[in-house]
Amino acid sequence: MRSAATVGPSAGRRGSGLRFLEQRSSQEVAKDEGQGEAMRAMRHWRRRVLFVGWVATTAGCAGVFASDDTSDSIGWHAGGTLRRPAMLTLVGDGYAIGSPWRERESNYGTDELVEAVVRASRTVARLAPGGTAAVGDLSRRGGGGSVEHKSHQSGRDVDIFFYAVNAAGRPMAPGSVMLHFDRQGRAVRWSPPKGTVAPHRPVPDARFDARRNWAFIRALLQDPDVEVQWIFAQRDLTARLLQQSAAEGDDPALRARAAQIVRQPSDSEVHDDHMHIRIYCDPSDRAVGCSDRGPARWWKKGWKYMEPPFGRGDDAEVASALAGLLRGRVPVAVGRSGSTS
Repeated sequence: MRSAATVGPSAGRRGSGLRFLEQRSSQEVAKDEGQGEAMRAMRHWRRRVLFVGWVATTAGCAGVFASDDTSDSIGWHAGGTLRRPAMLTLVGDGYAIGSPWRERESNYGTDELVEAVVRASRTVARLAPGGTAAVGDLSRRGGGGSVEHKSHQSGRDVDIFFYAVNAAGRPMAPGSVMLHFDRQGRAVRWSPPKGTVAPHRPVPDARFDARRNWAFIRALLQDPDVEVQWIFAQRDLTARLLQQSAAEGDDPALRARAAQIVRQPSDSEVHDDHMHIRIYCDPSDRAVGCSDRGPARWWKKGWKYMEPPFGRGDDAEVASALAGLLRGRVPVAVGRSGSTS
């Protein structure tokens, strides 16, 4: 398991296999980093055995029942399930889940997604102290559909409400209601959770916090342990994020990547009150039926750099078998009209 977000000791006391993500002290994180190499090696060999079994059974049906001891994302974002999920704690370093969303109990996801949210929140808190990432829904404990979302079914989606600042530029604490922002980045109306009503008080004088919102997205895109497929956000707010990236002197290649990934969806609300993040299937989950829909651009470009047996590495025979499977399984890249939430 990755050191930036660790599995808590509560896991051993629960027969369901549910894991809790706990916030750790700096000393504990440092200790985890010291053990990281051995843990990555163990995960590598579990994946190797799993992958070889998958290649051997890919023509039949046995592969879908194979698994390691981590979370499993099965199916696709709008038609899937979740096994052995990680649970994002309600409050952590730099993030919090608001009360209406806590009641839904949709704070479960894959190990990769939950850990990535924790790492990104910590990064923003370190770079721009004072702000809090307001986390909405991930998935239900077992995945599947819900009345709130048509996606969020397989543990690879999460909603993060936009960071905001007041007229003086000070970060605003998230509340129990989201805010809709206009093209200029000003809050214009309330965005209450589905099934609730908007507050009767005036909308606060809030502004879109491009600095922290971009810092969160940049942390995700630069995270070596997760591959982001989409980040849905309204197009004018996205332009502000890219302008922020340019102002901070980020690598143009990173900004170009963000311009492809951060998009306004074509089949749902414009997402002017939150960003909807979706990650690609983890390589180990593909063996149990995880399926990406939409473009494979960045994952397809990067798979050859993964550790064996999922990359080329030092095992050309196994990697070649994977490459053959990919030619028939990786979805074709699509343009803007294919970005569905």
